[in-house]
Amino acid sequence: MYSHPGNRPRFLSLIAFRFPLNAKLSALHRITGLLLIICLLGYLALLHLILFHPQVTLEDSANHWVHNLLYSGFWSTLSFHWLTGLRHLLAEHFIEEKHYRLLNSKAVSYALILLWLLITVFILYQAWWN
Repeated sequence: MYSHPGNRPRFLSLIAFRFPLNAKLSALHRITGLLLIICLLGYLALLHLILFHPQVTLEDSANHWVHNLLYSGFWSTLSFHWLTGLRHLLAEHFIEEKHYRLLNSKAVSYALILLWLLITVFILYQAWWN
């Protein structure tokens, strides 16, 4: 086991490390999985309000900002999670090095981010301005 020469513990800040783009996308994939669970809990809370409180109706909640926030958050998070998950699955099952290298290139990573941004703009337009 490694021991620091001065027998003092070292503090390693995550900000000091420079992670590659693929590692950042992988971490964001995990974070979006957590955000999906939070959005689903929000939808369950909204369903609880509609079912057990007669003064709250489905029509009232459909145009509320909380519903729009849940809708846009859930679908944009799901789209990112699905796109990066598909990329991880494809990278895991490619045997040829040429295809694996292409899938993990920076160009494909930036294309994935661009595609997600376009999908998110469409989702935000549907939720808030339509």
